[in-house]
Amino acid sequence: FRLLEDGGEKNALVGELYRSQCREYAAEGTVKAIQTALTYAKNQMLRGEELSQIEVEGIDFPAFFQAYNQALRQRKQMDYDDQMVYALEILRRYPEVLHAIQKKYRYFSVDEAQDTSKIQHTIIRLLAGERGNLFLVGDEDQSIYGFRAAFPQALMEFDQVYPTGRILRLEQNYRSTQEIVAAADRFIQRNQNRRPKHMTAARGSGMELRELSVYDRKEQSRLLCAIGEKCFRETAVLYRDNDSALPLIDLLNRKGIPYRCRQVDSLFFSNRVIRDIGDIIRLAQRPWDGELWMNLYYKLGAGISRALAQEAAVWGEQTGESILGWMCSAPDASPFTKKQCRALQTHMEHLLEERGDRAVYRIVHFMGYGDYLEERGGDVGKADILETMGIQEPTPARLLERLEELQDVVQAGSVRGDAPFILSTIHSSKGLEYDRVILADVADGILPKTLPMEGEDRDAYEEERRLFYVGMTRARNGLDIVTFRKVGLESAFAGEVLPKGKQAEPKPSDKLAGKLPRWNRPTESPDAGFMPGVRLRHKTFGTGTLSSRSGDVAVVAFDGGVVKKIALSVAVRNGQLERI
Repeated sequence: FRLLEDGGEKNALVGELYRSQCREYAAEGTVKAIQTALTYAKNQMLRGEELSQIEVEGIDFPAFFQAYNQALRQRKQMDYDDQMVYALEILRRYPEVLHAIQKKYRYFSVDEAQDTSKIQHTIIRLLAGERGNLFLVGDEDQSIYGFRAAFPQALMEFDQVYPTGRILRLEQNYRSTQEIVAAADRFIQRNQNRRPKHMTAARGSGMELRELSVYDRKEQSRLLCAIGEKCFRETAVLYRDNDSALPLIDLLNRKGIPYRCRQVDSLFFSNRVIRDIGDIIRLAQRPWDGELWMNLYYKLGAGISRALAQEAAVWGEQTGESILGWMCSAPDASPFTKKQCRALQTHMEHLLEERGDRAVYRIVHFMGYGDYLEERGGDVGKADILETMGIQEPTPARLLERLEELQDVVQAGSVRGDAPFILSTIHSSKGLEYDRVILADVADGILPKTLPMEGEDRDAYEEERRLFYVGMTRARNGLDIVTFRKVGLESAFAGEVLPKGKQAEPKPSDKLAGKLPRWNRPTESPDAGFMPGVRLRHKTFGTGTLSSRSGDVAVVAFDGGVVKKIALSVAVRNGQLERI
């Protein structure tokens, strides 16, 4: 079999199979999500019913997995993960091969064992055999690659798998000050799936952990940019996802402030949410464009049938007149549809004259697109990032131009080796250390991305805690944590680790708060009283019970059997959700 070493070749195969199953072209982000799922399934050795639990938007994953493997076999090809699949099969099927390896290599050592996958641990166990001459080095508290099928459970099961083995604990930290190590140790103790141990600092005392308090993510970008502008010692801004860096990179690039950052994954720019918002702006510019209209008509909450939408698209292309204008008086349109289309037409006219962030806010919160995302579990966080960047642009048209410019900036990366200001995901910073660390975007739903639930969700939440722990322990002398005062951006993690009364930056003055857009000013929470146990009625899903809540995110068990995570403030403000 030939190894697929060219990533483009594998992308092409995944794209081809996606078109065959879904009858449309796969976005760049979809291809990546499918490849991640394929790697996870092979490394976790998933079979049968287990495969059906893997969810990738838009596809039947078990069928796709089978079709993908069949296509590889027919072409006499294998991917990188197949190397382990076939290696395990050979070792099990041909004992003489296993014995030959064991004869040649009597001792086996595995580094970073917490990042090793289930299939790799299975191979290791076979190789170690009855002699058990195996040395694993790992720390389950630093296992942060679950999406790549890391299997830290193997460390927890070491005693059962290797009953004659010994466990040696290395519990001294030589990198960080006593304050950082003590806070990080208290924080990670809350995880349940770990071995009992306590880290202590070999170094002396230093500064307390500090809180950088801002109102929202827009103010966070301005604060971090100001820190970067005056940065003279090594300072790393760490975040969970690359998206978090985009508004900051935008500001740093505009002001010519030097920084170091690896080439950033640019999937944000091809994400469906960003493409949809861009297409809505383009439809406002070209109200007759039938192709744009057909991509959007069902995402704006106007109750338009496909047949009526197609008729409107043909009319717009033929006459060059506004499609929404025609919809307002279309004979076959319902009174509700006509009313909604009149409102959409007014929004389209106004958003072209607004600043970029206000146009994005209008699209998400007033034109029905936010409801569409909420009902389908879309990533509204992408819209928040776009809104943050839009504050720099006088019009939405200019925001679209800036997105193209910024995509080139991001893809190029910054290789200023002498710049003391560093941007990195926590995943990429693992194994590295910095004089000062600033943890950014610390808010429930962002970092941590997963909220505490039972079962598998609980496991995911513990990995989020490990990720935060790794971020904390990258710092040698100073650790700052950005927190938000805006309703919906609360942080349980920050509350656990920050000492009280240690804010490093003053709160914005009332004068600055007055300049914020109306919807960004502090107001009484619209979702007060929404506590676990309360009965609710949702516009789409009907009645249900609020089972748990973390910050602005609530888990609602609806009477029909559907369980949904809902952003309360948005749902209540838009009239989607009410208490019974």
